[in-house]
This record gives sequence, structure tokens and C-alpha cells, in this order.
Amino acid sequence: MRPMDIAPPPSIRPLAMARARPRFSVMLPTHEPSDMLALALTSVLAQAADPDVMQIAVVDDGSRPRVVRDIVRRIDPHGRVEIFEHANRLGLGGNWNRAVGLAQGELIHLLHQDDYVMPGFYKRLDAGFQRRPDIGMAFCRARLINAEGHRLKTTSQLRWIPGVLTQWLPRIAERQRVQTPSVIVARHTYETLGGYRPDLQLAVDWEMWVRIAATYPVWYEPRSLAVYRRHAANETARLFANGAAWPDMARAIAINSRLVPPEIRERTLAASVRWYAASAMRTAERQIRDGAFGQAAATLGHVPDMLALLDDEPRSTVSFRRLANLRQQVGHELHRRAA
Repeated sequence: MRPMDIAPPPSIRPLAMARARPRFSVMLPTHEPSDMLALALTSVLAQAADPDVMQIAVVDDGSRPRVVRDIVRRIDPHGRVEIFEHANRLGLGGNWNRAVGLAQGELIHLLHQDDYVMPGFYKRLDAGFQRRPDIGMAFCRARLINAEGHRLKTTSQLRWIPGVLTQWLPRIAERQRVQTPSVIVARHTYETLGGYRPDLQLAVDWEMWVRIAATYPVWYEPRSLAVYRRHAANETARLFANGAAWPDMARAIAINSRLVPPEIRERTLAASVRWYAASAMRTAERQIRDGAFGQAAATLGHVPDMLALLDDEPRSTVSFRRLANLRQQVGHELHRRAA
């Protein structure tokens, strides 16, 4: 693998030890939210403990004046939810770190403005921390829905009963398997390992899960208690549309490989590269079917950089042959349109 300059992640300052602390901090990072934020807040407030047990806060990243406040106060007229508004925009990872820094609780849940949680989420995941205080994070299965709220799928079941995952580091280092709204992280984990990397976008959460798995046991709850929404206006869709997704993923693969023990590093890296190279090519195939040949060309243009992370990957492999065929197909169509 080619050398890469990797700066350390930003630090998260510990809280003063003297002050009383809630058990949970539910932090909702926002930017120009829609009414989906109302559903996210409603899902939390329906299972919220008293303020001395559960902090609930919206942390806004440069939205227009009153956009966030109007939504929050419509759902919460009595001021149970804290609102932190900021004029200076930090972007996705930066605002997540800002939210973590503002969190007062022992356990932190970052909940996207367009996602929500199901009844029992906090009770079930807290049970993992109660049984195993040494864990760095806990997460559950997640339901994926579309913009209209229709179910698309549910994430894979990793074990049948709640408990600590075995051999989790190589599995999560191979590819992203965890949706952010399904995760609760101990604040001391962030204080020990640092915050989310500002040099990543799409993969900013995946890299954090790998970093945690390299240091701490991780608890898993097999019930589907969190809901992640896929829609054209969310950050993931934006990163795929503007072409930033695949270079970001390649950088994350390189960073993650350094966290894996040397004896399994090579095969974990190879599995990760091949998975995401294939994913990029599947994306290009969908773009071709949709007639978006320019986008498909841009997507395919990033695949060689990903495959180059494997120093000895021969150009005769299935990945390279598939790439060559797709690029030829796209090239012929673009040439035809230009003629």
C-alpha cells in the first residue's frame, strides 16, 4: 500500500469530574432540517428520562435563522430540548465533534435530523453498558427506509442474542456494517480515541467504528431499534452525486488498514478494496441504466485509485476486466453522443 500522510483525529476534552452528569446525551446535529427533525425529536421524547438522566440537544451547523428553533419548539414548547445554534459552518464531522464536546452524559447518541429510534432503544443499549462497563460502544440492527418512510431493508443480524461481538475488528474493517443512529458511544471512548476525522466525509462514521473496535469490546443488540432514512437530500446522496464518495472511501480504507493487526492486515485490506471497488462498479452500472453516463464515467474513474491500494493486484483480475468493460461501454456512449 502506498504511504499516506494521516493526521491524528481531533481531541475531545474530558468534562470536569466534580459536576453531576446525566446517563445519556442525545445530540441531534442539524443543517437546514426539514420536518423529519420533528419525527426524530418525537421518537426521543417518547422514551426520554428526566433531564438529570437524559440530556437532549439540537446542535445546528449554520442553518437559516429560526429554522431549527421553530421546528424544535413546535414539538417541545416547554423547552425540554436544548438548542445550540452556530453561525459558523463546520460540516458533517466538525459538527458531530461539536455535538460530542457539548454532550454532558456518560453515553452519547448522535441522531441524524432525518432518522429516528424505536421504543426501547435507550433501555436495551444501556443494558449492554451495564453488563459490560468495559465496552466502547453499543449498537443495534437498523431498519432502512426511503423518503416516504417505506421499508427498504433491515441490516444483517450479527448474532441472535445481545452480547459482545467476537472477531468484530476484521469484519468492520472490511466494510461498513453499522448505521450511525443505531450507535451509542461512551463519552470516555471519544475522550480516549479522539473525535471524528475532518479529512473524511462519507466514511467518517465507519472509520470511528473501526477505531473503537481496535481498542474496545463492542456490544450488539439484535433487535431493530433504530431507523435510517435514505433519500435524495441527505448527506450520503449528496456525496455520491458530487463524486466525493469514492475518493473518501479509498482514504478510509487506507486509514482503517493501519488499525488492523499485522497478521490479518493484508487479507482484510484486500477484502475491503475488492468490496468497495465492486460497489463502485455496481453504482456505475445503475448510473448507466439511468442514462447518467457522465456520472458513470466519473465513478469508474475512481476505481483504479482504490485498486491501487493493493500493491500486487494484477491487471488481469476480474475487477480490472469488469472495469475495462464498463469504461468501454461508457466511452462508446459518450463518443456517440458527442458525434
